[in-house]
Amino acid sequence: MKVKILGCSGSEAIGHNPPGFLVNDVVMLDAGTITAALSIQAQSRITDIFISHTHLDHIKSLLFLADNVIGRIQQPVNIRAIPKVIDAIKKHLMNDLIWPDFTKIPTAKNPVLAYKPFPAGVPITVAGLKVLAIPMNHPVPAVGFMVSDARSTIIYSADTGPNEGLWKVASKSKNLKAIIVDTSFPNSLDMIAGLSGHFTPAQLHADLTKAKVKSTVPIYIYHIKPVHKKKVISELRALGRKNVKVLQEGKTYNF
Repeated sequence: MKVKILGCSGSEAIGHNPPGFLVNDVVMLDAGTITAALSIQAQSRITDIFISHTHLDHIKSLLFLADNVIGRIQQPVNIRAIPKVIDAIKKHLMNDLIWPDFTKIPTAKNPVLAYKPFPAGVPITVAGLKVLAIPMNHPVPAVGFMVSDARSTIIYSADTGPNEGLWKVASKSKNLKAIIVDTSFPNSLDMIAGLSGHFTPAQLHADLTKAKVKSTVPIYIYHIKPVHKKKVISELRALGRKNVKVLQEGKTYNF
C-alpha cells in the first residue's frame, strides 16, 4: 500500500499543510490538502475521498478539487463518510451559499461529486482497499479509518483524544504496519487538548501503556499544531518509545 502525505499538520502555515493522505494514487483519506499538492492530472485520477469529520482542515480541498476536475472526469468523485458528516457538508458547505453544490453540477445525473454515506463499524471495499470507520473522541461526529489490502493494514486516527476503542481495533488488526495518530498540543496545554479532542504526548503515552499493540508497530504522529511543533516533538522524544515517529509531509510511505 502506497500512502503519499500531502499534508499532516494541525493547522495551515507556510510549510505546513492540513491533513490529506493519497492512497495508491486514487483514494484520499481526508481532504485538507489535495489541490495545493497535486497536479491537475493527479487530481483527476482520484476516485474516492474518505472524510473523517467536518472540521475545515479536513474538508476544504473538496471545494477546489471540484472546480479543477469538472469536465476532466467521466465518473463523479465519491465523497465517503458517516451519514452525520455527509449531512453537515450538504447543509453547511456545499449549500449554494458557501460553495456551489457540485453534486448537481453540471447536472444532477452527471455530477462532479457524489455523496456515499456508510456506517461506522461496517467495512466497505473501494479500489481494492477494505476500509472500516472507527468512532473517534472529538467534539463533532468523527471517525478514523482502518485501511487494508491483501498484504498490509494501516490505521488513521484522524482527530481524537484518548480513545480505548482505537487501540482495541488496532490490537485485533492483522498485518498492521502503521498507526497514524493525532498528537496536537504540548503537555502544558492538556486542558485545551481535552476540550478540543486531541492528544498530548503524555496522554498518548498513557493510552499506549494500556493498549495491547505490539511495540514493533510504528506509531506515526500527525496533526501537530505548527506553533507547538518543537515542544511536541521534544516531549514525544522524551517518552522513550522507539516506535513513535513524526509523520513527514511530502513523503511517500510504502506499507
